[in-house]
Amino acid sequence: MLKPPRQPYGFKKLLAYRKAEELQMECSRVTAQFPKYKTLIALADQMDRLARSAKQNIVEGWKRNSTKEYYDFLGFSIGANTELEEDCNDIWRGAYLDLMGITGVMGEKGIKSEMGDVEKGKMEIMGENGNRAPHLIPFNPLVPLDIEKIPFYPLNKNLPPVIQLKLRCKELNYLLSQLQKSLEVKMLQEKTLSGGDIARNYLREIDKNKKQDDIFLEQNGFVRLENGQVIAKNQDG
Repeated sequence: MLKPPRQPYGFKKLLAYRKAEELQMECSRVTAQFPKYKTLIALADQMDRLARSAKQNIVEGWKRNSTKEYYDFLGFSIGANTELEEDCNDIWRGAYLDLMGITGVMGEKGIKSEMGDVEKGKMEIMGENGNRAPHLIPFNPLVPLDIEKIPFYPLNKNLPPVIQLKLRCKELNYLLSQLQKSLEVKMLQEKTLSGGDIARNYLREIDKNKKQDDIFLEQNGFVRLENGQVIAKNQDG
């Protein structure tokens, strides 16, 4: 269904758009710290492009003529933003060793090896700089599971920059998903939501309810087995 005329620059009032702008600027600040090695130049360019795409698809979707097109472009934005978040995960996990001692990326902790802390400017790692040091391990004060549990709001400015960037990605995806949900309701009312989308919404609600049930069970000392049976935790095993 065609959308009624709207303000051509109304997208600028969207919280998701404003957060996408902030994300793009923060991404640029982080990638500007990357050493000028071929692989990292390519990574920085990719991350900057993804951040731009996350923002620009909001604009493009707003200006489309149908609710469905708007919905689809928000999906493109989510896709680009999710890929950017995964790049942040890779950096934090140590996939790019030449970034491990960069304070503007990894924060003050840098990296830690069997010989102790390695300060910025004094580290030797096997990367595009051609140097090597044995058994270097990213010094992560948070294990990956804990990182995923960090709330994106309010943003903790004491976290390493790459983690702050990841959390900005999570916040933006949440806002974009909320926008999509509002459009789904509108399309359902307009009878323009496809059968596939209706089915996906139904399955998503089932999964959401199951997760809520599992949380309730855990809080009350129960656990759900793989076969669906619910038992007391002390009976498990």
